[in-house]
Amino acid sequence: MRPLITLTTDFGLDDSFVGIMKGVILNIEPEAHIIDITHNIDPQNIFQASQVLKATYPWYPRKTIHIVVVDPGVGGPALNKLPKEPNLSLIAEGRGPLGKKPIVVQSQFQTFIGPDNGVLTSALDPKSKAYELNNPKYFLKHISNTFHGRDLFAPVAAWIATGIAASKMGPRILKPTRLELPEAKQKNKSIKGEIIYIDRFGNATTNISAELISKTFASSDTIEIKIGKNKIDGLVTGYYQINPGQIGAILNSWNQVEVFCRENSAEKKLKLKTGQTVTLKVK
Repeated sequence: MRPLITLTTDFGLDDSFVGIMKGVILNIEPEAHIIDITHNIDPQNIFQASQVLKATYPWYPRKTIHIVVVDPGVGGPALNKLPKEPNLSLIAEGRGPLGKKPIVVQSQFQTFIGPDNGVLTSALDPKSKAYELNNPKYFLKHISNTFHGRDLFAPVAAWIATGIAASKMGPRILKPTRLELPEAKQKNKSIKGEIIYIDRFGNATTNISAELISKTFASSDTIEIKIGKNKIDGLVTGYYQINPGQIGAILNSWNQVEVFCRENSAEKKLKLKTGQTVTLKVK
C-alpha cells in the first residue's frame, strides 16, 4: 500500500501554499498518496482544527501520516532577534519564529505532525509518544520565518513515509500541549453545552454527545433544545423531517447535537457563534 499523508491547514486554496507542500513531499517520497482533509480552517483557529482532526483521523488506515498546519505563532516575535537564517535550536526550543515547538506524535496506529500548540490534542492517548522536530537532516536546507508547512512539516512527513522512525526526528516531549476542551454539564434532567464548530453550511455542532443524552433523558422524554431566545422541539433523525427554512436539531455524524436550518444557514439565521450556550431539557 502506498504511504498515505493527509493535510489539514488554514491556508485556503487561493494561494500556492498547499501545492508547494505537496511538491516537497513528492520530491522525497514519490509514492506518497496525499489527501486534502481541508484547507478552510478559519485563520489561526487551533480549536477548530483540533476538532476536525478528531472527527477525521479514526476513518483512516493504520500508518496514515496526518499533517496539521494551523499556528498563530508563525512569524511571531522571538525572544532574540532572528538572523536571516533562523537558528534551528531556537525553533526546537519554541523560541524561534514558529512560536511553538514543531512536533511529531506517534500513536499506536498513526502519526501526527504539527505545532505543539494543542492542535494535536486528539492524538495524545496514553500510548502515544511525542518528539520534537529538531533534526535538520530531515528539514529543507533553508528554514523560512513564515512557511514551516513547506520547510519542516512536509519533509518530515515524507521522510517518515519512507520508513524513518518518528523517534529519529528529535528528543521525547513528555508533556505536549493539550487544549482544554469544553465539556457539557449535566444537572438533573438538563444538559448545558456550547457550540464548538460551525461548518460551511452554517450547521452548528455542539459538545453535547449522544451518550450524555442517553444518560440524562429517558427514551420517552420529549427534549427541548434552547439556544439564545430560540427553542427547538426534539431531535430529528434526518434533515428532511424539517420544512425548508426551518430550524431543527439532529445527532450528526460525530454523534453530537447539531443545530441546523434546512436548505439555509442556521449560523446566519440565528446569528450563531462558537462558544454560544446550548441547553437541553425535558419539555
